[in-house]
Amino acid sequence: MPQPKNQHHEEKERSLWGIILAGGNGSGPRDLTRLLYSDDRPKQFCAFTGKRSMVQHTLDRAESVIEPDKILTVVSGKHLPLVREQLKNSMERSIVVQPYCRDTAPEIFLPLSKIHHQDPRSVTVIFPSGHFVLDEWRFAKHVRNAAEFAGKHPEKIVLLGVRAESDDRGFGLIGKGNAVADDNATKLFHVRLFTETPQQENSEEYFWSTCIVIARTDTLMEQFRECLPDMYSAFAAYRMAAGKPEEWHAVNAAYDRMRPVNFSASVLERISSSLCVKDVSDTGWSDWSDEHRIKEDALRYDLRLNAAAADSAEEKTDETYCLVDVKTEMKK
Repeated sequence: MPQPKNQHHEEKERSLWGIILAGGNGSGPRDLTRLLYSDDRPKQFCAFTGKRSMVQHTLDRAESVIEPDKILTVVSGKHLPLVREQLKNSMERSIVVQPYCRDTAPEIFLPLSKIHHQDPRSVTVIFPSGHFVLDEWRFAKHVRNAAEFAGKHPEKIVLLGVRAESDDRGFGLIGKGNAVADDNATKLFHVRLFTETPQQENSEEYFWSTCIVIARTDTLMEQFRECLPDMYSAFAAYRMAAGKPEEWHAVNAAYDRMRPVNFSASVLERISSSLCVKDVSDTGWSDWSDEHRIKEDALRYDLRLNAAAADSAEEKTDETYCLVDVKTEMKK
C-alpha cells in the first residue's frame, strides 16, 4: 500500500543524531594503557595505533554519517582534563558530562533525554567508544541504511552485529531470525533472542553484539520508560530542567539516586521481539576491550601498535611514536 504523502515527507525530514559513550572507566587493557601513558586512563582516551585516541576515532566515524552539531559525547566529570585535551573542538557544543559512571543505561539516557527534548522525531545512533573498525566507509554505509530503516519502522530497534567466529562469551549474543522483508533492508534480520551473558556456544546462527544501537529517539525513550521506570522517574526533574541553569543540579540529584544499570541486560534482553540485527561482519569491526584482542587484530590486519610514549615532554609530539612489532610480541 502506498504511504500517505505527508508520512513520506515526515520520514525524509527525520534528522539523525549520535551519542558517543565515553563515560566509562574503560579498565580493559590496563597493562597496555600504563605502558603507553604511565597512568590508568580509560581505554577510550588511548591511542593504541596511529595518532588518534579511540574516542577521537569514534567521533570521526560518527561525523562521516551525522552532522557534527548533532553528536553528543558522554564523559564522566573526573576525565574532563583528557576531554579538554582530546575533544577541545567539541567542548562547547556537544560534550555531556555525567557526575560519575553508573554503567551504560544512565550514560545513554542522559544525552537521549537532551535529544528527545530538542528533536523527539529524530533517529539516534549509539556508538560505544572502545571499538576498532577497519573499513570505515563500508561501516558508514551500514549505519545509514540501518538509520533509514529505523526511521520507517518505529516499532523496531536495530543492533549492529558481527558473525560469531569463536566461542568467545565476552560479547552479548544475538540469535539470528528470518531476513527482514524490506526492499532496502540489506543484511537485516529479525532477532530470536538477545542475551548479554551468553551460556551457549556460539554458532553461525548467532551474531556478536557490537552494542551499536539505532532507533527512533521516541522509541528508545519509551523503552526506558517501560523497562526502567525508576530511572525514568529519577530523571524527571532533569528533563524539566534541560537547558536551564539548574540542569547540572538536577543531573547530580538523579545520579545520586541511581544504581548502576546495564542497558543491554536491563532493556535489550527484555525486548528481543522488537529488535533487528544488521550484519556488519564485512567492516572488520572489533571490540578493543582487552589487550589480547588488540594484538590479535594488529596481527590480522598488519597494524603496528604504539608501544610506549616518548621519554620526555619535548619528544611527545604527534609525529613521535615508539612502535612494537606485533608478530614478534604474539609469539612470546
